[in-house]
Amino acid sequence: MQYTLRDYQEKAIKDIRSQFSRGKKRILLVSPTGSGKTVVACEIIKLAMKKDSHCLFVANRRILVNQCSNKLRENGISHGVMMAGKTSNALSAVQVASIQTFISRKKDLDWDFIRPYGDLLIIDEAHRSTSKSFLELLDEYPASLVIGLTATPIRNDGAGLGNIYDEIVESSSIKKLTEKGWLVPERFVAPTMPDLKGVKITGGDYNPKQLDERMNTTQLTGDIVTHWIKFGKGRPTVAFASSIAHSKYIANVFRHNGVEAGHIDGEMSELEREIVLDDYERGRIEVLSNCQVLSEGFDSPRTSCIILARPTRSYPLYLQMIGRSLRPFENKKDTLVIDHSGAVYRHGFLSDIPEWVLTKKKLKPKEKKLKLAEETQPFTCTQCDTVYKPTKENKSCPECGHTLEKKERVILIKQGRLKEVVKVPDSTAEKNQFLAELTFVCKQKNYNIGWASHKFKEKYGHWPYTKKVVPTPPSEKTLKFLQYLNIKRARSANVRA
Repeated sequence: MQYTLRDYQEKAIKDIRSQFSRGKKRILLVSPTGSGKTVVACEIIKLAMKKDSHCLFVANRRILVNQCSNKLRENGISHGVMMAGKTSNALSAVQVASIQTFISRKKDLDWDFIRPYGDLLIIDEAHRSTSKSFLELLDEYPASLVIGLTATPIRNDGAGLGNIYDEIVESSSIKKLTEKGWLVPERFVAPTMPDLKGVKITGGDYNPKQLDERMNTTQLTGDIVTHWIKFGKGRPTVAFASSIAHSKYIANVFRHNGVEAGHIDGEMSELEREIVLDDYERGRIEVLSNCQVLSEGFDSPRTSCIILARPTRSYPLYLQMIGRSLRPFENKKDTLVIDHSGAVYRHGFLSDIPEWVLTKKKLKPKEKKLKLAEETQPFTCTQCDTVYKPTKENKSCPECGHTLEKKERVILIKQGRLKEVVKVPDSTAEKNQFLAELTFVCKQKNYNIGWASHKFKEKYGHWPYTKKVVPTPPSEKTLKFLQYLNIKRARSANVRA
């Protein structure tokens, strides 16, 4: 099956080749989940073969190795596969390898004879490039050109990828691809929030054991099923659980409620996983629950609902989980994210993904937050549980039209489901400017000079620090404040009357 490159894919390839021509040897290609990174890799391999170059594609998971192998086969590219359980074609100029098998065979006595050539290295899920295994791989090919592929060029521990790669090439963004129809928009509902107080942080994310104890409860799992029936029924769904036991429990509760559900995890054999995945793709399973298997490399465009039953502090993992369902499919208008983890309140919306940068240093927590996402203000509608970002023009829920009342805002802020906007106090310069504008009004209307000081105190609660200001015509903001005081005074007079 031949494919036609999209405009952003062609541009990415052009930009990578341009960087190589400038003398850069290691390029990090950043492209959203579902944008076709494997297609880009195959096209680059085809171009390299025309120059008689040897190519080595390396991934950290079997599903990614198989995915690349299948794509190469579809395009008639002869290749070998270096992975346990596979018969390798060592004579081929193109090799697809599992990093685990590569490192394992590197210890063989005949390694010098079986070592694959690699004029060009392509590393999938390149945010893992700083791991020991991938560093060993790169040490084997110091003179090779390297292309790293990732949707999320950041690690949980904050280690910079600039120590590995020379330049970053960004093909496009989720926002742009959604606008062009290459990805579908996401819609969030957040019916429940977990209590994660006291859960320790290990390796940049919640401690797995403590997280599982907090999430794997009868009540929370019951909520997951109840709200899926309310919001997601009829949508092919993938659920992300906090542990294998939690994932199995979720699948069982769905089945007990008459919903066909399956479970998949990394401890199952490849054959067992393939059977479950095939049942899901054929529609025999409505809900597929998993633990740490489907966040990378899983390609199922029919998926139109994601259940986040696994809280995470990891921004890359958050994007990877939701990214599983962004690919377009027949009659698929959007993807629904049912967030039982509170992740959307921590990480924001997908349209808020920042422009990625390469850094060599290890990011500190504050810096890391700034690199990850722009400040967002997610609101939760109390009528339909839709999570949305209000605008100045419209603060109502886009689904049902409800506008939050003050009491509802207080409740949601306490629950952590509404980011409270903290007002930054005016600086001394801003206060002096306000006094200067009041002084102008005072002189214009022939008021006593003390009038300006009293109006200042009504706003700030204290007297001006200085009266040596140059009168300045009032801004619209100041005039509105004075108008507000007049209305307030009139209402007070009416009440007394």
